[in-house]
Amino acid sequence: MPEATFTMIHQGFSYLLDPTPAQRALLASHTGASRFCHNFLLGVVLANWKENRDKKESGEEVTRESYLGTRQLDLQKLWYERRAESAPWFTDNASSTYNYAQLHLAQAFANYFAGRTRVPAFKSKGRSESFTLAGGSTRLVDSHHVRLSRIGDIKTYESMRKLYRHLERGRARILSVTVTERRGNYTLAFTAEMSRVIPAPRSPARVIGIDVGLTTLYTGATPDGTQVLSVANPRHYQSRQARLARAQRVASRRCGPRKGVAPSNRWRRANQRVQNVHADIANARRNLIHETTTMLAKNYDRIVVEDLNVKGMLKNHTLATHISDAAWGEFVRQLEYKATWYGSTVVRADRFFPSSKTCSSCGAVKAKLPLEIRTYHCETCGLTMDRDHNAAINLARCTSQPTSAGTRSVAGRGGEVRPKRRKLVVKAHPDEASTETLTLVGA
Repeated sequence: MPEATFTMIHQGFSYLLDPTPAQRALLASHTGASRFCHNFLLGVVLANWKENRDKKESGEEVTRESYLGTRQLDLQKLWYERRAESAPWFTDNASSTYNYAQLHLAQAFANYFAGRTRVPAFKSKGRSESFTLAGGSTRLVDSHHVRLSRIGDIKTYESMRKLYRHLERGRARILSVTVTERRGNYTLAFTAEMSRVIPAPRSPARVIGIDVGLTTLYTGATPDGTQVLSVANPRHYQSRQARLARAQRVASRRCGPRKGVAPSNRWRRANQRVQNVHADIANARRNLIHETTTMLAKNYDRIVVEDLNVKGMLKNHTLATHISDAAWGEFVRQLEYKATWYGSTVVRADRFFPSSKTCSSCGAVKAKLPLEIRTYHCETCGLTMDRDHNAAINLARCTSQPTSAGTRSVAGRGGEVRPKRRKLVVKAHPDEASTETLTLVGA
């Protein structure tokens, strides 16, 4: 019987700050300093690239040493050389603010060179600004106050007792702290290294299959066909769409920010109401996902979910808004890391496993099953039941290994899943070609 393991993990804790007006000014100073450091170093590097490009076009020789480095140490050295002239106020803010701005810019350049993203962009003022401090410059005074370097003790709206107890007992260590300004509110996010007991994977005594959808958000069933979970889709965005549109109409009539013109105070208040609606939508969605995933990870040993191509499904502009609102990808992401914490196992069924098209009674597979048909009816055995319930049963009975979907005509319908037919490099020998057993090429 495998035993539980004691390991170190990185875990995040997020809290909403309640700063005083003076502390808000200090927080804004740090976010502005981080943005300035990012934009200044990015501008210097891009200007160096343009200069070398012009030299190449004019026929001059450009060596590798002509380019400025984009690693963190290179950017840090560049900042040290030019900060006194370009930012004489840099001592007003914590030094780790600039160090993390250089680190994040170096990571952005690394992603660009690896082909994962575009060229790093400049940060604009007032759009979800943030700054990061080192863990050594931050400590918890008590369960409701955190001390930040150069800023002081800031109160939080909610209790931080869970993290505070871990730190007090020596079971956790703060690695970094990120303060984010969004919708006029400041959020504090800790990245902590914690010692945690990871239980051994439990034997699959309690198995559940989860089918995600738009009418019913989550439908869960056991292998014996019992439906044990049914979460109606609250449609967080659609239910608040009228309220959001009304707030946006009011904001559009105000004097908003334009080039060289500051926004009016009435626009700021109207825009804050718009941002509050967005925050309400995001918080409600996140809360429902956390509650559902925690319940599943604690109460079931083996959880089988679909491996959906959400990115591809978003290309359907008719359903894109509804799919984004459902947040299926975030649901699976949270389920996987929580399953590790509680000793359960998450299994992703094969992407082309026809869970909705397969009869959970006799195993017959339909060739087509349009989305508008919400009741599954089997012509072979006569089974009639809810479409999502039938799919959840099939997922619960799915094996731990990726399950093939049967014939390609059923599994790959509508997708480019057929393998390319290989070409024969050498012709077959006449004797081999005359045998009765046919050789399948590209099958």
